[in-house]
Amino acid sequence: MVLSKLAVYGAAIIFITSVGCSLVSGSALAAPAGTESATLSPAAPTEQTRRSLEHAGFRQQGAVYLPLKEMAPLLDLHVLWNADKSSIEVTGLYQALSLKVGQSKAYTADNKVISLGAPTLIRDGITYVPTTLFSKAFSLPVGWDGKLDVTVPYTERYLKAVSGRELFWLHKEKGVVYSGESGRRPVRAGIANVRQLDWATLSVRTVNSTSYVLDLNNASGEPHIHVSNYRLLLHEGQLVRQTVSSYGGMRNLGMKENVSAYQGNLVMVNKSILYLVNPDGHIFKTYNLAEPTGIDDTFALEAIEEDFLLVRPYQKGTLFLIDRKSGESTALYTQLLGSEDQAWLEQYPNWDFDYPGDRLQYNGRSGNTLSFTWTSFEDNRQVQFTYTLS
Repeated sequence: MVLSKLAVYGAAIIFITSVGCSLVSGSALAAPAGTESATLSPAAPTEQTRRSLEHAGFRQQGAVYLPLKEMAPLLDLHVLWNADKSSIEVTGLYQALSLKVGQSKAYTADNKVISLGAPTLIRDGITYVPTTLFSKAFSLPVGWDGKLDVTVPYTERYLKAVSGRELFWLHKEKGVVYSGESGRRPVRAGIANVRQLDWATLSVRTVNSTSYVLDLNNASGEPHIHVSNYRLLLHEGQLVRQTVSSYGGMRNLGMKENVSAYQGNLVMVNKSILYLVNPDGHIFKTYNLAEPTGIDDTFALEAIEEDFLLVRPYQKGTLFLIDRKSGESTALYTQLLGSEDQAWLEQYPNWDFDYPGDRLQYNGRSGNTLSFTWTSFEDNRQVQFTYTLS
């Protein structure tokens, strides 16, 4: 059995070791002088960027109209509907304003009025605004080719996310984070220690009325085999804690996302260091996962209970149970799989492209009994296992 499975290794592929960045608290997040002013000021003229829209613009009574929600991301703007005021809020880093359908004026957050020369319109369920909105309110003159293409003197610089009425921006190169309520100018929250952002996505989760978690997932390199998962905690408008877990290599086996929280504490993993963090950024509990497992690698926390942790290191891809009281760890495949399957896995080079890991999936618990699903190495059969806590 062992020899037949080992025959599928194929050519060896070099594995590139993952690197984890250190945890940084909010007190160390001061920006270099000049960074904020350069980012918040109206954009200086740059080379024109050409983009194609899904919905064509049109000309009406001398004004050029473009779809607002399609234009906003190109200019790093957020657009939200304010149901209480029946208005459309357009929020950028240095300007925030509101519009009303049928009106040719925009109202800024500091109660100034900007005349647009033409009203905001809705056509076929899509909100259109005159291009004067971008030139007068945001100092960004937009060109239109009469069809689907537009040109703007600006290149998108930020990843953006929204939770309710809270808006977030993260600079792709400098890592500067801004946050604020829709319709108001945002403030700088701090600097995230990001690097080499390429295929990056940003999402946000509300913890409570004053705390938010930003999850930034990035793949870089060619062919985008280096993955970094950043977690940023913002409290009262400030970036107070951040972690990153990085891994990569020419291998199919990836990693699951970390559990998000446990009993009101946020889960933040910095390579092999697991933190349980209060919503205000204070650390409640720290675990060095390398110590009980004997593995210095990037870990994913797949489950956490009052009495145990379930963690998986990237390189080995095997599930470990760690007793939270004693600190002892158990490689679960050694307790659940048969001897032949154990031997096969242990002889399979864990840097190989097709290395499968242990293929154990945690399903849940009933009392002291934990249930797992295992996918067979040989024929992909799914087998149910149980493990009893001592």
